[in-house]
Amino acid sequence: MFCKNCGAELPEGSRFCTSCGCDQTVNPVVEQYNAAAQGTRPSTYLLLSILVTIFCCVPFGIVGIVYAAKVDSYWNSGRYEEARDFSRKARTWSLLGLFSMLLLWLAYIILIVAGVSWATWWDNSLYSI
Repeated sequence: MFCKNCGAELPEGSRFCTSCGCDQTVNPVVEQYNAAAQGTRPSTYLLLSILVTIFCCVPFGIVGIVYAAKVDSYWNSGRYEEARDFSRKARTWSLLGLFSMLLLWLAYIILIVAGVSWATWWDNSLYSI
């Protein structure tokens, strides 16, 4: 008999692994249910949060990093819904930071274009007198 967790060889009929302490008597039906409830691991969006913090908007990025850091710990402890919720929050805050910075750059470009066109119009009207 081998351990389900670490693969160590165990005496036949052992309840716990002598190497890692893993319970060897877990019901396979319960394991299937846990695997089905678990689903796929959600993304942490940690890289996106870090990039938003560095290049875009620090407050939104920091909130995204905090939520992204919680995803793996909640997932590994079996709290799958909370992990998915933190993943969604990390994505939301990171995208809010990204879009707010894009909106700020768009407003900046529009103001520059408006200022240049106003200055051009103003200069032409002075010379026409």
